[in-house]
Amino acid sequence: MKQVYFLFALLISTSLFSQKTIIESIDSKELINGKRQVKIYIPKGYDKDETKSYPIAIILGDEYLFDLYVGNAKLYANVDKAPKQIVVGINMESTYNKDVSIIPSNNALTSSATKFYNFIKKELIPYMELNYRASPFMTIVGEGKAANFSTYYLKDTEPIFNSFICITPEFTQFSANTLESYSLSRLGAIDNSYFIYASDSKNYISAEQNNRFNEIGTYLSSFDAKNLHITFDKFENAPDYLSIISGTIPRAFAKMFALYSKITKQEFEANVKDLGPLQAIKYVEQKYLDIQYLYGANLNVRLDDIFAIEGIVIDRQDGDYLRVLGDFVMIKYPESHIGDFYVGKYYEKGKDYEKADFYYKAAYGKMDPSDPNTNAFYENIKRVNDLKGSQPKEEEIIEDTPDENEDKKENKEDDN
Repeated sequence: MKQVYFLFALLISTSLFSQKTIIESIDSKELINGKRQVKIYIPKGYDKDETKSYPIAIILGDEYLFDLYVGNAKLYANVDKAPKQIVVGINMESTYNKDVSIIPSNNALTSSATKFYNFIKKELIPYMELNYRASPFMTIVGEGKAANFSTYYLKDTEPIFNSFICITPEFTQFSANTLESYSLSRLGAIDNSYFIYASDSKNYISAEQNNRFNEIGTYLSSFDAKNLHITFDKFENAPDYLSIISGTIPRAFAKMFALYSKITKQEFEANVKDLGPLQAIKYVEQKYLDIQYLYGANLNVRLDDIFAIEGIVIDRQDGDYLRVLGDFVMIKYPESHIGDFYVGKYYEKGKDYEKADFYYKAAYGKMDPSDPNTNAFYENIKRVNDLKGSQPKEEEIIEDTPDENEDKKENKEDDN
């Protein structure tokens, strides 16, 4: 009987994680009706690696905004510009106004909105962390009133969300004062990163709303904290309101996942090009430690990022740090020929052609015979062997030995 239950559970598990989107009902002590339905998108490959964790995105709504976010999450993950994410859309079809309602006189959440606030913080997120492999990086996404509601999570001593995507937020007349009361400058002292991305267009909102948007954007952007990234984006040329909604998420992704992407031309120009060889290697190493810390993604160093700094290491300081780079790559990619190549290059530049030949041959042996670059790579081996052959041979040292006859002659003269 136990085997039957095991097989049944296995079938359910396989069915669950082979799907891309599932619907679950979350029990709640906070909400009046005692539960809330959520839609959960599980990224492809979730069930293949049980050591991998995923950032969680909470979408305030489970319809078009959920679909938009999932589409962008899949696209950015496919082109390696963002980690794969688990996306949770909360059903708010019949409860929207109560879920995000605010008391007009003091800008506080209503009792129903407070319950919804606590449901997300104290029940939904713990449920996701318990039942799914969630990384610490959390995002909340809302539009209009829900976008304004999401900013209330900023008041926590350490906000549970890292990223806030606020699409055309409907700020109230007291929103600026409320946000100011949170003393957000304190976030600069927390060992974490926070992103606030808000979008709007004066063409599709009232002048009053536009002024509030500009006022709050100016205030939040005044904080001088490296870990607090604020963007209040004005879609001045948006052809319609829908284009603001659809355009916000990818623009927000570009900000909140900028660290995750491989080194871009802009990043290289701003942060890397003037570094010394050792500093460039350390920059790449630290970048991936930061990616793991922030997003929970145990991502191996991309070879593209190695290639981005190889010119610095090869051309500066006589290539003295090529050995360091080679060892670094061999640890990350032991099956690749690249690390051996760098070490071989190090010895060649140092004119130790014997060792250069050894490492070039080791690299060549790791290459796929079908690789079109194998013949060109073999030129490295031929070159160092030619250089080795052209080196002057050490002259044989001949020790001087006294002539025996001379010794006898000298001895005879001494006798006389």
